[in-house]
Amino acid sequence: MRDPGPIMFRAAGPTGALGCGLALVFLGLFLLTPVAVFLIKGIGWALIVIGILLSALALWAWFRRRGL
Repeated sequence: MRDPGPIMFRAAGPTGALGCGLALVFLGLFLLTPVAVFLIKGIGWALIVIGILLSALALWAWFRRRGL
């Protein structure tokens, strides 16, 4: 298979920075809404519960392997 050489990317120019900046502005505005606060808190609590469950499972497996 022949090497295609270096990959050439199209330079986005100022439109790329403008689009990225606008996306960050809208993301920031969304994160300030009560819906986003609820979602972030919900994700945080879900991760805490998952972490507790995984820790309990790891302890159970460790105790079982050691014969306790």
